[in-house]
Parts: sequence; C-alpha cells; structure tokens
Amino acid sequence: MSTLALRGRVVSGRKVLEDAWALVEGGVIRALGGGPFEADETVEVPDCFLVPGFVDLQVNGAFGVDVATEPERLGELSAKLLPTGTTSYLPTVVSRPLGEYAALLSRLTLGRDGAEPLGVHLEGPFLNPQKRGAHPEENLSAPDAAALSEMLEAAPVRLITLAPELPGADALVELAVERGVTVSLGHSDADYETARRAFDLGARGATHLFNTMSPLHHRRPGLPGAAISNARVVCTIIADGRHVHPDVLDLVCAKLGPRRMALITDAISAAGMGEGEYTLAGRRVYLRDGVPELADGTLAGSVLTMDEALRNIITFTGCTLPEAVMMASTTPARLVGARGKGVLSPGADADIVALSPELEVVAVWKGGALRYGSP
Repeated sequence: MSTLALRGRVVSGRKVLEDAWALVEGGVIRALGGGPFEADETVEVPDCFLVPGFVDLQVNGAFGVDVATEPERLGELSAKLLPTGTTSYLPTVVSRPLGEYAALLSRLTLGRDGAEPLGVHLEGPFLNPQKRGAHPEENLSAPDAAALSEMLEAAPVRLITLAPELPGADALVELAVERGVTVSLGHSDADYETARRAFDLGARGATHLFNTMSPLHHRRPGLPGAAISNARVVCTIIADGRHVHPDVLDLVCAKLGPRRMALITDAISAAGMGEGEYTLAGRRVYLRDGVPELADGTLAGSVLTMDEALRNIITFTGCTLPEAVMMASTTPARLVGARGKGVLSPGADADIVALSPELEVVAVWKGGALRYGSP
C-alpha cells in the first residue's frame, strides 16, 4: 500500500507544528511528526497550514441546491462544498409537513463523493411557532414520538433541533438520545429551567446560539444562559457578523472556549451564488447585499462558507488558528460523535485541507486523495 506525506505547517490540537508532515496510508493518517520520514510520494506545501477538513453541521443548501426540495442533487452539493474546505457535513432538512418526511428522507443519497454527508440534521418540525424564523408555521408540528421514530427509521439522522418547552418534547429528547441521535435545542422560547431539564435528559447542543431563541436577560437567562452555563453543551454559531454581533461573538468565545463552540454556516441555496431570488425548502428568499431574507425581511439562513467562518472568527475574537480549527472541525465532529473526523492525529481519516498564509483554501484531500486544488 503506497504512502503519501504532506509536508507543511501542521495544525494538530492546540499547536502549529512547523516544517512537519502527515503520513497517509489507506485513507488514514498513520503518523505526524517532524524531521526525516519515508514515503512513496511527498507533497510539499511549506507556506501552507495543513488542517483537518471542516465539519459543517447545518447545510440547508448551497451553490443553487436546496436540500429539502432537491435531495437528488446532494451529490452536486457535496462536490461544490469541497473547495470551501468542508469535507464532512450534515445536509439539513428544515420543517416540512409530517406526511412528506418518509419520502423526502428516503431520497437523500448519502454517498462519499465530494464532501461526505455524515447523516441528516432534522431542524424541526418540532419547533416553537413564536421562534420559527424562516420555517413556515404550517409545517411545524407538536411533538410526536411515533412520527419521530418513523423519521429515524427512514434515514440516518445524526442531529435533531427541537424546542424543549413544547408539550411532549421530553419524550422526543429521550427517544433521540436512546437511538444515538444528538439533540440540540433551538427555535425555542424555553426559559432557563426548561432548557436545563432538557440538557439533563441528554440534549447536548444549542442551535445557532442567540438566533430564534429566548433572549439572554440578566434576570431571565433563557435558553442561551442555560446553554452557555452548562459545561456539557456545545453551542453552534453563525459567524457571519450579521446573525450575531462580532463583539458578542468575542464575549461568548471567551466564555465557551473552542471545545464548546462549533462554527456552522446555516447556508442556503444562495450561498456561493450572486444576488437574486432563491428558495429555502420551497420558500422564496431574496439575496441582497449578501443577506438572504424572506419578503418580510426575516433572515433566512446565510450565504456563509466554512472557510469564511474560520477567517471571521479569528478576526472577530482574536483567537488562534488552532482554536478556530477546533471550532470548525474538531468540536462539531465530537458533538455528533463522528469519530475519525475533524482532527489530524494517527488513526483519523485523512481529510486534510491546505490553507494559504491568508487562510484561503489551496487544496483538499479526502481520504488521502487530492480532490481539489493543485498544491
């Protein structure tokens, strides 16, 4: 079996290993180090940072593809995500009528070409209508354990976002946790105590922190306060500078640290495209001045990419590159139990991205095979 050595500035854990190498064999990282090495092929990228591929837990679509209405185009979406440094992701299905889920989920083809879908993120339909954001109110549903069980049987669901204050939501949290599905709280008006109870039942995430959830008030901490104060919880966040003010991102990052903060895009079909009209699960969305909105001005996801999110979080917070990489790769992979993803370490999948000194994507290896760029 042939071996490949990638040599550059290796980002592993909290360190940057200068003039180091990652030795790849059989699609897996066999060793990391510095000094002499032996390999059948060596790729030198001395000025580049070698980082683990990004793991995006919330992709509603991008590059003209809408996951909820065009599941047969998932392969096209996967291919176009690679140049952004994303090597693994969760195609995300926003709220749909209950009767549509079985057919929709069965049409999602989770292949391994391009960026790898690790499973499905169900964002809804068990959400609070008062915090629905861009989700159509008519598609929201009261918690229904039987319906959720059918969804979990129809597709490899990896993550579900729900509102814990809805009557019957506790049973959904317990069912999902029992099935090995990560539960994240979002689109919710839960008070502090209700959110804490859901975390005690096994919920481990907070979806796009601060957006479409109860506010953080100094006497009523709400869902944000419950999530931020709970050491077991990972908060996903949209670092585009619009969904959350950069100074708030800085404040929260200082409290959470890179092990409890995961960057997501919440991208929609307009991401990577020009201004104009697009769709989010069939709803018309208008992209103007880089902001996707419904006709009434409601934010409808983002047009962020993961490489942009990485650069933004460094600019907004002053965090180090290794810390930003943890937020973009390691922490999201850990939240959904994706072993072998999001890290550069022996035994991990050889999903590796070369970033220029300006943190632009230069090349992407998926399973040790060059899939984008020409280093």
